[in-house]
Amino acid sequence: MKLLEALDELLQEWRPVFSQERTFQRVRRLTFGLLVSVRMHLTSAAICATGRQFQDWSADYRVCARSPWEPHQLFDVVLAHLPELLPSAQAPVFAALDDTILKKTGRHIPGVKILRDPLSPPFRVNFCWGLRFVQTSVLVSPLEGDGPARALPVRFDFAPPAHKPKKNAPAEAWETYKEEKKQRTLSLAGVGSIVSLRASLDARPETRQRQLIVSGDNSYTNRTVMRGLPERTTYIGRFRKDAKLYYPLPPVSGAKPGRPRVYGPEAPTPDEILHDDSIPWVKVRCFAAGQMREMSVKVVQHLYWRKSGVDMAVQVVVIKPLGYRLRKGGKLLYRQPAFLVCTDPNLDLATLVQAYINRWEIECNHRDEKSLLGVAQGQVWSAQSVRRLPQLQVAGYSLLLLASLRCSGFQRTEEYLPLPKWRRKSVRPSLQDLLALLRDQIFAVGSESPLLHFDDFAETQPTNAKSQKLPLAADTLCTLAA
Repeated sequence: MKLLEALDELLQEWRPVFSQERTFQRVRRLTFGLLVSVRMHLTSAAICATGRQFQDWSADYRVCARSPWEPHQLFDVVLAHLPELLPSAQAPVFAALDDTILKKTGRHIPGVKILRDPLSPPFRVNFCWGLRFVQTSVLVSPLEGDGPARALPVRFDFAPPAHKPKKNAPAEAWETYKEEKKQRTLSLAGVGSIVSLRASLDARPETRQRQLIVSGDNSYTNRTVMRGLPERTTYIGRFRKDAKLYYPLPPVSGAKPGRPRVYGPEAPTPDEILHDDSIPWVKVRCFAAGQMREMSVKVVQHLYWRKSGVDMAVQVVVIKPLGYRLRKGGKLLYRQPAFLVCTDPNLDLATLVQAYINRWEIECNHRDEKSLLGVAQGQVWSAQSVRRLPQLQVAGYSLLLLASLRCSGFQRTEEYLPLPKWRRKSVRPSLQDLLALLRDQIFAVGSESPLLHFDDFAETQPTNAKSQKLPLAADTLCTLAA
């Protein structure tokens, strides 16, 4: 099956999400146009990419502004095909949690706020206008052999901060702001995303009993997230090296005066565990940086942390800093150690470390979404469109990744366009490879007829479509009509 056919087959499963057939067809056209448009990924560019620039465009903008549809249902297609990507019927579902900022220049866009720029240097905090979203992606690994994981987005929730009133605003407005500020924290948005994903997994018999293992960074390793986890959910995250930990409470014989203790003796901090020679290093084999590697870790199980509560035992894992050289024969340098906490004290050590290493794939999602798909480029002003247009783009991106896995797996096959001369090899196809192949297949079908309807490309299969390796320019895309 070709990538174009696989993607359209997945898009057909969006049909029940929309109340009208014409709305679905319009969303399907816009999804194709937003994916294959060149340079700017705007709604107008998607209209031109599908050859509708000489027709009324108002209905295309109303798709995200007025049409009734729920963005979470767009991601259900990925969850429906998730069991076929897992190694067994009892295998857990791995996911990664993170937030991202879509930078904007307009100050009157609904939900836009002054946010901390994550690219600012450590010695100076910079600010930017932007929209804040919380993303959750499921992580899937190759079923045969070793290789990098893929992150498929399944949630992209809008999480704007509370609107701060003016200094001379009445006291009622400030009280409302203080309450709203407590309800719009990133931690609560992250918990809501995890709970929503767990509910979607429970709604399907194939994933109802599977354990959900979520990996996050230190901004989500707090009381709100760890105490708000739903059932059959494990959280793995980085936390501070001086966190105060405690051993289990020893059995008490007889009554003692005063308030009863709930924690045992104080345990060493993660940094003390790192430098404690009495705790042995354990070798764990994990896939990282393109190959299988042996990583040295220390683990202490069945500890207690006040952030997680007295009824939740955790295990602490310390990953030894890795040595590297900037050039052959150069000085051996070391990275920073990683201090992890897991809410499951009995989770397999190799599974725990590999799950956190795979969390990096969600950072690759952010790069693809903002640098290559232009999720932050949308120029819309409606409150509904500001929220749903990026979600539509991320949902289409997730289906494109899923379609590539169903066509060629995790490998970069000969079907993709040849690599440039300066690139020696590629373990898996990048998003640029997928977009180039998608444009190439659309061009190959469109070359058979000067005017192509997106509804007709499934029936039109030219014999030389695979052999043609022609670049697809913006004016070529404009000849494809919907």
